[in-house]
Amino acid sequence: MLAILQSVVAIGVGSAMAAARRAAITVAGLLVAAALLVTSLGFFTVAAYRALSHSLGDVPALLIVGCVYFVASLITLLIIQSKQR
Repeated sequence: MLAILQSVVAIGVGSAMAAARRAAITVAGLLVAAALLVTSLGFFTVAAYRALSHSLGDVPALLIVGCVYFVASLITLLIIQSKQR
């Protein structure tokens, strides 16, 4: 009886370790993807700002880029709120 209990515990611990390893790999991959996304978003922001500032000027370019980020954040919050209901 003790041997069966020990083997069940060993299988449970092995399964838990495998799940933790998979979760850690997933989190690490998501962090790398998030870092790349933030970096590319920075480059897109600079490119959009420079293109707009050459054609419209500095102040309107900053207003347009800021408004785009503001609207994107509102859309994101709306999506998050709709998923919670």
